[in-house]
Amino acid sequence: MKIVYYLITNRQFMIWESNILLKFLFGKCTEEETKEINLWVSESDYNKQTLSYLKTTVATKL
Repeated sequence: MKIVYYLITNRQFMIWESNILLKFLFGKCTEEETKEINLWVSESDYNKQTLSYLKTTVATKL
Protein backbone atom coordinates (compact mmCIF):
# COMPACT_ATOMS: atom_id res chain seq x y z
CA MET A 1 0.00 0.00 0.00
CA LYS A 2 1.21 3.46 -0.78
CA ILE A 3 0.33 6.80 0.70
CA VAL A 4 0.56 9.96 -1.37
CA TYR A 5 1.17 13.15 0.57
CA TYR A 6 0.05 16.59 -0.49
CA LEU A 7 0.98 19.78 1.31
CA ILE A 8 -1.86 22.28 1.07
CA THR A 9 -1.72 25.50 3.09
CA ASN A 10 0.70 23.93 5.57
CA ARG A 11 -1.63 21.01 6.27
CA GLN A 12 -0.68 17.52 5.31
CA PHE A 13 -3.39 15.41 3.72
CA MET A 14 -3.04 11.68 3.25
CA ILE A 15 -4.67 10.39 0.12
CA TRP A 16 -4.94 6.62 0.11
CA GLU A 17 -4.62 4.87 -3.25
CA SER A 18 -7.26 2.50 -2.00
CA ASN A 19 -9.86 2.88 0.71
CA ILE A 20 -9.28 -0.69 1.89
CA LEU A 21 -8.01 0.45 5.30
CA LEU A 22 -11.13 2.52 5.85
CA LYS A 23 -13.29 -0.37 4.69
CA PHE A 24 -11.45 -2.56 7.20
CA LEU A 25 -12.05 -0.14 10.07
CA PHE A 26 -15.76 0.00 9.26
CA GLY A 27 -16.04 -3.79 8.93
CA LYS A 28 -16.88 -3.65 5.23
CA CYS A 29 -13.97 -5.69 3.82
CA THR A 30 -14.37 -8.96 2.05
CA GLU A 31 -12.68 -12.00 3.58
CA GLU A 32 -9.86 -11.67 1.04
CA GLU A 33 -9.35 -7.97 1.81
CA THR A 34 -9.28 -8.73 5.54
CA LYS A 35 -6.57 -11.33 4.97
CA GLU A 36 -4.63 -8.78 2.92
CA ILE A 37 -4.86 -6.18 5.70
CA ASN A 38 -3.84 -8.67 8.39
CA LEU A 39 -0.84 -9.73 6.33
CA TRP A 40 0.12 -6.11 5.69
CA VAL A 41 -0.17 -5.25 9.40
CA SER A 42 2.02 -8.23 10.35
CA GLU A 43 4.79 -7.08 8.01
CA SER A 44 6.04 -4.19 10.15
CA ASP A 45 5.55 -2.04 13.20
CA TYR A 46 5.16 0.94 10.88
CA ASN A 47 2.14 -0.69 9.26
CA LYS A 48 0.64 -1.40 12.69
CA GLN A 49 1.18 2.21 13.69
CA THR A 50 -0.33 3.44 10.44
CA LEU A 51 -3.52 1.45 10.98
CA SER A 52 -3.67 2.53 14.63
CA TYR A 53 -3.21 6.18 13.66
CA LEU A 54 -5.92 5.96 11.03
CA LYS A 55 -8.28 4.24 13.49
CA THR A 56 -7.71 7.00 16.06
CA THR A 57 -8.11 9.73 13.45
CA VAL A 58 -11.35 8.27 12.11
CA ALA A 59 -12.74 7.80 15.62
CA THR A 60 -12.14 11.45 16.48
CA LYS A 61 -13.87 12.65 13.30
CA LEU A 62 -17.09 10.68 13.88
